Amino acid sequence: MPELPEVETVRLQLIRYVIGKEIARVVVRHPKTVNHDLSIEHILPGQSISNIERVGKLLIFSFTDQPDQYLLSHLKMTGQFFYVSATGVIGGGHSMHATDTLDLPHKHTRVSLYFTDTSSLHFNDMRLFGYLKLATAAEVVTARSKFGPEPIAKDFDIITFTARLRKRSTTIKAALLDQTFIAGLGNIYVDEALFAAGVRPTRRANRVTKAEAALIATAASDIMNHSISVGGTTFQHFVDTGGQNGNYTDYLNVFGQQGTSCPRCGTIMKKIRCAGRGTHYCPGCQK
Repeated sequence: MPELPEVETVRLQLIRYVIGKEIARVVVRHPKTVNHDLSIEHILPGQSISNIERVGKLLIFSFTDQPDQYLLSHLKMTGQFFYVSATGVIGGGHSMHATDTLDLPHKHTRVSLYFTDTSSLHFNDMRLFGYLKLATAAEVVTARSKFGPEPIAKDFDIITFTARLRKRSTTIKAALLDQTFIAGLGNIYVDEALFAAGVRPTRRANRVTKAEAALIATAASDIMNHSISVGGTTFQHFVDTGGQNGNYTDYLNVFGQQGTSCPRCGTIMKKIRCAGRGTHYCPGCQK
Protein backbone atom coordinates (compact mmCIF):
# COMPACT_ATOMS: atom_id res chain seq x y z
CA MET A 1 0.00 0.00 0.00
CA PRO A 2 1.12 3.60 -0.39
CA GLU A 3 3.10 5.20 2.39
CA LEU A 4 2.55 8.69 3.74
CA PRO A 5 4.47 10.57 1.01
CA GLU A 6 2.45 8.87 -1.74
CA VAL A 7 -0.88 9.63 -0.04
CA GLU A 8 0.23 13.21 0.61
CA THR A 9 1.12 13.56 -3.07
CA VAL A 10 -2.38 12.43 -4.07
CA ARG A 11 -3.95 14.75 -1.49
CA LEU A 12 -2.05 17.80 -2.68
CA GLN A 13 -2.89 17.15 -6.28
CA LEU A 14 -6.56 16.29 -5.72
CA ILE A 15 -6.89 19.65 -3.99
CA ARG A 16 -5.99 21.27 -7.32
CA TYR A 17 -8.95 19.67 -9.04
CA VAL A 18 -11.87 19.16 -6.66
CA ILE A 19 -11.84 21.94 -4.05
CA GLY A 20 -14.97 24.05 -4.51
CA LYS A 21 -16.68 21.44 -6.65
CA GLU A 22 -20.36 20.86 -5.86
CA ILE A 23 -21.46 17.23 -5.92
CA ALA A 24 -24.49 16.64 -8.12
CA ARG A 25 -24.74 12.87 -7.85
CA VAL A 26 -23.04 9.92 -6.14
CA VAL A 27 -23.18 6.39 -7.52
CA VAL A 28 -22.10 3.47 -5.34
CA ARG A 29 -21.06 0.64 -7.62
CA HIS A 30 -19.90 -1.75 -4.90
CA PRO A 31 -21.48 -1.52 -1.43
CA LYS A 32 -18.42 -2.94 0.36
CA THR A 33 -16.39 0.17 -0.49
CA VAL A 34 -18.81 2.36 1.53
CA ASN A 35 -19.23 -0.21 4.31
CA HIS A 36 -22.70 -0.95 2.87
CA ASP A 37 -23.85 2.56 3.84
CA LEU A 38 -25.75 3.63 0.74
CA SER A 39 -26.90 6.85 2.43
CA ILE A 40 -23.81 8.40 0.87
CA GLU A 41 -25.80 8.63 -2.38
CA HIS A 42 -28.36 10.89 -0.69
CA ILE A 43 -26.22 12.84 1.80
CA LEU A 44 -23.39 14.13 -0.40
CA PRO A 45 -25.31 15.60 -3.39
CA GLY A 46 -25.60 19.37 -2.99
CA GLN A 47 -22.44 19.60 -0.89
CA SER A 48 -19.24 21.29 -2.02
CA ILE A 49 -15.76 19.99 -1.14
CA SER A 50 -14.00 22.60 0.99
CA ASN A 51 -10.76 20.82 1.89
CA ILE A 52 -8.90 17.51 1.90
CA GLU A 53 -6.77 16.81 4.97
CA ARG A 54 -4.73 13.78 5.89
CA VAL A 55 -3.71 11.96 9.05
CA GLY A 56 -1.32 9.09 8.51
CA LYS A 57 -2.54 7.51 5.27
CA LEU A 58 -6.18 8.49 5.83
CA LEU A 59 -7.67 11.21 3.60
CA ILE A 60 -10.33 13.43 5.18
CA PHE A 61 -12.71 15.32 2.87
CA SER A 62 -14.65 18.22 4.42
CA PHE A 63 -17.56 20.18 2.99
CA THR A 64 -18.56 23.84 2.86
CA ASP A 65 -20.94 24.89 5.69
CA GLN A 66 -21.17 21.28 6.89
CA PRO A 67 -19.23 21.16 10.19
CA ASP A 68 -20.52 17.70 11.08
CA GLN A 69 -20.09 15.97 7.70
CA TYR A 70 -16.89 14.37 6.46
CA LEU A 71 -15.80 11.69 4.02
CA LEU A 72 -12.91 9.43 4.99
CA SER A 73 -10.93 7.57 2.36
CA HIS A 74 -8.13 5.03 2.45
CA LEU A 75 -6.48 3.66 -0.69
CA LYS A 76 -5.22 0.49 1.05
CA MET A 77 -3.54 -1.83 -1.48
CA THR A 78 -5.02 -0.96 -4.88
CA GLY A 79 -7.10 2.20 -4.47
CA GLN A 80 -7.05 4.81 -7.22
CA PHE A 81 -8.66 8.22 -7.76
CA PHE A 82 -9.47 9.41 -11.26
CA TYR A 83 -10.64 12.95 -11.94
CA VAL A 84 -12.40 13.31 -15.29
CA SER A 85 -13.10 16.62 -17.01
CA ALA A 86 -13.73 17.81 -20.54
CA THR A 87 -9.97 18.12 -21.06
CA GLY A 88 -9.16 14.53 -20.12
CA VAL A 89 -8.49 12.10 -17.28
CA ILE A 90 -6.13 12.72 -14.38
CA GLY A 91 -5.42 9.61 -12.29
CA GLY A 92 -3.46 8.49 -9.28
CA GLY A 93 -3.12 5.19 -7.49
CA HIS A 94 -1.64 1.72 -7.80
CA SER A 95 -0.85 -0.45 -10.79
CA MET A 96 -2.07 2.20 -13.17
CA HIS A 97 -2.16 1.19 -16.78
CA ALA A 98 -3.51 2.92 -19.87
CA THR A 99 -6.66 0.78 -19.71
CA ASP A 100 -7.48 2.12 -16.23
CA THR A 101 -8.41 5.49 -17.72
CA LEU A 102 -10.56 4.12 -20.54
CA ASP A 103 -14.36 4.20 -20.39
CA LEU A 104 -14.63 5.41 -16.80
CA PRO A 105 -16.45 4.17 -14.84
CA HIS A 106 -15.41 0.58 -15.52
CA LYS A 107 -15.40 -2.80 -13.74
CA HIS A 108 -12.99 -1.67 -10.99
CA THR A 109 -14.82 1.60 -10.27
CA ARG A 110 -16.43 1.34 -6.85
CA VAL A 111 -17.79 4.84 -6.23
CA SER A 112 -18.34 7.80 -8.58
CA LEU A 113 -18.86 11.43 -7.59
CA TYR A 114 -20.35 13.59 -10.34
CA PHE A 115 -19.96 17.37 -10.01
CA THR A 116 -22.33 20.08 -11.23
CA ASP A 117 -19.76 21.33 -13.76
CA THR A 118 -19.91 17.88 -15.49
CA SER A 119 -16.50 16.78 -14.17
CA SER A 120 -16.34 13.67 -11.98
CA LEU A 121 -14.18 11.81 -9.46
CA HIS A 122 -14.02 8.00 -9.54
CA PHE A 123 -12.65 5.72 -6.84
CA ASN A 124 -11.26 2.52 -8.35
CA ASP A 125 -10.12 -0.42 -6.26
CA MET A 126 -9.39 -3.78 -7.85
CA ARG A 127 -8.99 -5.72 -4.59
CA LEU A 128 -11.77 -3.98 -2.63
CA PHE A 129 -9.67 -3.20 0.46
CA GLY A 130 -9.94 0.59 0.17
CA TYR A 131 -12.94 2.58 1.31
CA LEU A 132 -14.97 5.78 1.31
CA LYS A 133 -16.80 6.29 4.59
CA LEU A 134 -19.14 9.02 5.83
CA ALA A 135 -18.15 10.37 9.25
CA THR A 136 -19.28 12.94 11.77
CA ALA A 137 -16.96 15.45 13.41
CA ALA A 138 -16.82 13.25 16.51
CA GLU A 139 -15.89 10.22 14.41
CA VAL A 140 -13.11 12.21 12.74
CA VAL A 141 -11.74 13.11 16.16
CA THR A 142 -11.79 9.41 17.06
CA ALA A 143 -10.06 8.49 13.79
CA ARG A 144 -7.36 11.10 14.38
CA SER A 145 -6.80 9.84 17.93
CA LYS A 146 -5.69 6.46 16.58
CA PHE A 147 -2.61 8.00 15.01
CA GLY A 148 0.56 9.13 16.70
CA PRO A 149 2.39 12.34 15.75
CA GLU A 150 3.92 12.61 12.28
CA PRO A 151 7.66 13.24 11.93
CA ILE A 152 6.96 15.75 9.13
CA ALA A 153 4.66 17.84 11.34
CA LYS A 154 6.00 21.28 12.25
CA ASP A 155 5.17 20.68 15.91
CA PHE A 156 6.76 17.22 16.10
CA ASP A 157 8.50 16.99 19.50
CA ILE A 158 11.76 15.07 19.25
CA ILE A 159 12.28 15.14 23.03
CA THR A 160 8.88 13.54 23.69
CA PHE A 161 9.46 11.06 20.87
CA THR A 162 12.81 10.06 22.36
CA ALA A 163 11.41 9.59 25.86
CA ARG A 164 8.50 7.47 24.63
CA LEU A 165 10.68 5.44 22.27
CA ARG A 166 13.14 4.48 25.01
CA LYS A 167 10.30 3.03 27.11
CA ARG A 168 9.38 0.48 24.43
CA SER A 169 10.77 -3.06 24.54
CA THR A 170 10.01 -4.02 20.91
CA THR A 171 12.55 -3.78 18.13
CA ILE A 172 13.09 -0.26 16.86
CA LYS A 173 11.63 -1.35 13.52
CA ALA A 174 8.39 -2.53 15.14
CA ALA A 175 8.11 0.65 17.19
CA LEU A 176 8.45 2.88 14.14
CA LEU A 177 5.88 0.86 12.18
CA ASP A 178 3.30 1.28 14.96
CA GLN A 179 0.96 3.98 13.64
CA THR A 180 -0.39 4.69 17.12
CA PHE A 181 3.14 5.57 18.22
CA ILE A 182 4.32 7.55 15.20
CA ALA A 183 2.17 8.04 12.12
CA GLY A 184 3.04 7.69 8.47
CA LEU A 185 6.25 5.69 8.57
CA GLY A 186 5.91 2.55 6.47
CA ASN A 187 8.36 -0.18 5.63
CA ILE A 188 10.37 1.74 3.05
CA TYR A 189 10.90 4.87 5.07
CA VAL A 190 11.62 3.07 8.34
CA ASP A 191 14.47 1.19 6.68
CA GLU A 192 15.79 4.38 5.10
CA ALA A 193 15.57 6.39 8.34
CA LEU A 194 17.33 3.69 10.36
CA PHE A 195 20.07 3.47 7.75
CA ALA A 196 20.54 7.24 7.82
CA ALA A 197 20.77 7.14 11.63
CA GLY A 198 23.14 4.14 11.65
CA VAL A 199 20.77 2.07 13.81
CA ARG A 200 20.16 -1.61 13.13
CA PRO A 201 16.42 -2.42 12.77
CA THR A 202 16.65 -5.39 15.15
CA ARG A 203 17.94 -3.23 18.01
CA ARG A 204 15.54 -2.98 20.97
CA ALA A 205 13.95 0.46 21.12
CA ASN A 206 14.88 0.86 24.79
CA ARG A 207 18.54 0.37 23.84
CA VAL A 208 18.55 3.31 21.45
CA THR A 209 20.43 6.32 22.81
CA LYS A 210 18.93 9.79 23.00
CA ALA A 211 21.28 10.96 20.27
CA GLU A 212 20.31 8.07 18.01
CA ALA A 213 16.60 8.66 18.60
CA ALA A 214 17.01 12.29 17.58
CA LEU A 215 18.88 11.19 14.45
CA ILE A 216 16.08 8.74 13.56
CA ALA A 217 13.37 11.39 13.96
CA THR A 218 15.28 13.96 11.93
CA ALA A 219 16.11 11.45 9.21
CA ALA A 220 12.48 10.27 8.98
CA SER A 221 11.29 13.85 8.53
CA ASP A 222 13.94 14.75 5.96
CA ILE A 223 13.46 11.56 3.94
CA MET A 224 9.66 11.79 3.80
CA ASN A 225 9.69 15.49 2.92
CA HIS A 226 12.17 14.75 0.15
CA SER A 227 9.98 11.90 -1.10
CA ILE A 228 6.92 14.18 -1.15
CA SER A 229 8.87 16.75 -3.16
CA VAL A 230 9.69 14.20 -5.87
CA GLY A 231 6.38 12.35 -5.86
CA GLY A 232 7.09 9.21 -3.84
CA THR A 233 8.31 5.82 -4.96
CA THR A 234 7.64 4.01 -8.22
CA PHE A 235 8.40 0.34 -7.70
CA GLN A 236 4.89 -0.14 -6.26
CA HIS A 237 3.49 1.25 -9.53
CA PHE A 238 2.16 4.20 -7.57
CA VAL A 239 1.15 7.09 -9.81
CA ASP A 240 0.16 10.54 -8.59
CA THR A 241 -2.92 12.43 -9.68
CA GLY A 242 -0.99 14.16 -12.41
CA GLY A 243 -0.29 10.80 -14.00
CA GLN A 244 3.40 11.00 -13.07
CA ASN A 245 5.39 8.20 -11.50
CA GLY A 246 7.05 9.15 -8.24
CA ASN A 247 10.82 8.85 -8.45
CA TYR A 248 12.10 8.64 -4.88
CA THR A 249 13.50 5.21 -5.79
CA ASP A 250 16.40 7.12 -7.33
CA TYR A 251 17.39 8.12 -3.79
CA LEU A 252 16.87 4.87 -1.85
CA ASN A 253 20.06 3.90 -0.02
CA VAL A 254 19.10 0.59 1.58
CA PHE A 255 15.57 -0.53 0.75
CA GLY A 256 15.71 -3.14 -2.01
CA GLN A 257 19.51 -2.87 -2.14
CA GLN A 258 20.33 -6.25 -0.60
CA GLY A 259 23.37 -7.86 -2.17
CA THR A 260 24.89 -4.54 -3.18
CA SER A 261 27.65 -2.57 -1.49
CA CYS A 262 26.71 -0.06 1.17
CA PRO A 263 27.22 3.47 -0.19
CA ARG A 264 28.60 4.51 3.18
CA CYS A 265 31.00 1.72 4.21
CA GLY A 266 31.11 -0.75 1.32
CA THR A 267 29.73 -3.73 3.28
CA ILE A 268 27.29 -5.97 1.41
CA MET A 269 23.77 -5.06 2.53
CA LYS A 270 21.31 -7.67 3.76
CA LYS A 271 17.61 -8.37 3.77
CA ILE A 272 16.04 -10.11 6.76
CA ARG A 273 12.61 -10.50 8.34
CA CYS A 274 11.93 -8.11 11.21
CA ALA A 275 8.60 -7.01 12.71
CA GLY A 276 6.92 -9.24 10.14
CA ARG A 277 8.31 -7.24 7.23
CA GLY A 278 11.12 -7.59 4.73
CA THR A 279 13.86 -5.46 6.25
CA HIS A 280 17.00 -4.04 4.67
CA TYR A 281 20.13 -2.90 6.50
CA CYS A 282 23.88 -2.68 6.39
CA PRO A 283 25.60 -5.00 8.90
CA GLY A 284 28.74 -2.89 8.66
CA CYS A 285 27.60 0.58 9.70
CA GLN A 286 24.23 0.00 11.37
CA LYS A 287 24.83 -1.01 14.98
